[in-house]
Amino acid sequence: MKAGIFNSRKILIFFALIFACTSLCFSQVAVDINDSFYSDAQGWELRGLTSTLPQLRPYPLKTVERILNDVIENGGERDSELAKEHYERIFSKPYNFYAEGSGKAKFSKEKYENESESSKTKAAIVNFGIGGDALVHPLVSYAYKIGLFCQTKDFEEYSPLYTNIPADAIFDPTESGPFTNYVTWNANASVGTDSLYGTLGMNRIGFGPFYGDGLALSDGGYHSANIAFNATREKWSYASVYESIGATRNMGRDADDSWLGANKYLAFHALKWHAFKKFSATYYENIVFGPHNNLSYFAPVPYMGLQNIGGSNDNLQMGLLLEYKPAIGLELAADFFADDIDLNSLFKGNIDSKNRFGVQTGVIYSPADSMLSKISLNYTVVMPYVYAHWEYDDNQTGSFTGKTWNYQNYTNGGINIGSVLDPNSDKISLSAQIRATKNLSLTLFGNLIRHANGAEDFSDDEAAEYMLAPTGTYATNGTLYMSQMYSDENSSHGRHVDSAWEKLGFMTSDHKMYVAQAGFNAEYTFARTRAGSFSLCAGYTFEYVKNAGVNNHIYKGGLAYYSKEENDGKTYYAESESAYGTKKYTWDDFKSSDYVQNAVKAAREQWVSNLYDCMNHYLSVSMKYSY
Repeated sequence: MKAGIFNSRKILIFFALIFACTSLCFSQVAVDINDSFYSDAQGWELRGLTSTLPQLRPYPLKTVERILNDVIENGGERDSELAKEHYERIFSKPYNFYAEGSGKAKFSKEKYENESESSKTKAAIVNFGIGGDALVHPLVSYAYKIGLFCQTKDFEEYSPLYTNIPADAIFDPTESGPFTNYVTWNANASVGTDSLYGTLGMNRIGFGPFYGDGLALSDGGYHSANIAFNATREKWSYASVYESIGATRNMGRDADDSWLGANKYLAFHALKWHAFKKFSATYYENIVFGPHNNLSYFAPVPYMGLQNIGGSNDNLQMGLLLEYKPAIGLELAADFFADDIDLNSLFKGNIDSKNRFGVQTGVIYSPADSMLSKISLNYTVVMPYVYAHWEYDDNQTGSFTGKTWNYQNYTNGGINIGSVLDPNSDKISLSAQIRATKNLSLTLFGNLIRHANGAEDFSDDEAAEYMLAPTGTYATNGTLYMSQMYSDENSSHGRHVDSAWEKLGFMTSDHKMYVAQAGFNAEYTFARTRAGSFSLCAGYTFEYVKNAGVNNHIYKGGLAYYSKEENDGKTYYAESESAYGTKKYTWDDFKSSDYVQNAVKAAREQWVSNLYDCMNHYLSVSMKYSY
């Protein structure tokens, strides 16, 4: 049952009063993974102002305090001053009330083959609540952030492509006038020292040196209920997390209104070897599973072995992260994420086979005592069908539908756990963070993205299978909901789609979508007073998209036909006997018939005709207040 907006406000006020009475509450940095502290902390580590950071973000309050004290003691004037500002913001108030009002606008011009259209979208966002951290004992801390996120338009309507919503509540909203309202909350409790601790709570989890869009656990992903552990030592580090996440149906949002469910889990652990002062190597594993809950994945042993005990039915990935720091403030990193590797073909020198992996590599530079806080350049590639796993109806047959619950694809509540990119995509990203003055911060960024829809590479016979399936059975939009399998009730594991199963298929489609993005975000924070802190923010993003619509479904299914049981087996007919006569077909011959192939051709041509180019301008202005 959905709560009314009045009830939601009462809940918010109730929690606000409770936490306002907590005597040792501070800013919510220990639960907000996208707090500016984490980006600054990475720069400080690269410059040697603090020791090795924990592998998983966010950090408990004790770790945050240690990092800031290190920088205050070891940093130059600019770094020390910034660390003191963070320290005052985090530790000077018994609670932190925040409020933000934003205006968003999107101006678009879409160009089709013979005409063009212009449109504009305006949205208002109000985001307010209360948060803080509590150091209740030298070994125990607690963090929380609770509020309301209200918007007049859906996030996708006013945001650039491949951008995740920043709010941690996007389901079961209430309505209040023009606003759709979501109650947002995150909280966790940590026990331990600054380098050895365990955390229990609900928040986002980030991993890897490329903040915002990692291959395994991205900072931009959705929050989860989780239990995390961290140990950071001089020669090695270990981190693990066990999460309860949201399941979707095989077709995601396209399945039906009840596309989101529970009983899905993710386990992740990483072992980092600080081989030399300048070089480290991290081996990590993550596994997605459900609807069963397998507590053995808490164990710090290889998931591959644990998975084999249960029949290898869970979705296992492995990764290797290499980091090299050749100079102070400089890091070169490469992350290899393996979803499914065809070792037999690789040993034979054949790369064009079933190799499903992602690679992210680049450079991060953070100069000392400079207005340029950090600059990052990286390249990310996600091969076809990475993150995509189809769920069968049961363990007895290989049959499934678009409404079958999926407990293995790499999403949490329909949001990518790893990179925001679709499979069969790559991206070059450049970003620079500048602290122009004490009060003015500026972020410049640019992205070049390619994406291809592997369904365009299906053979005629393969496409016919999709056309003849009931509508809503298969995804053919090139996203992680698109499968490498056909449904088959007579098989225990379905049937392979040969062009998807046997080939790499990276960027081999005729039509590719190209996305160019560039822009800036600026924030001016006025001097903090007894009344709190006030900021003005502005942002602009330019976006050009060529062949928009590549990620739409090509073959939607539902082509009508009928079959009869004959003496020599089942025979197939076109939609009506008058359409193509009364000719009898076997299934293989029917797929190649003029009736079916004409429908396949028409579907392809319709998909191509709906592609278009567009130019978008995104504007944002906002005011932030915190106390």
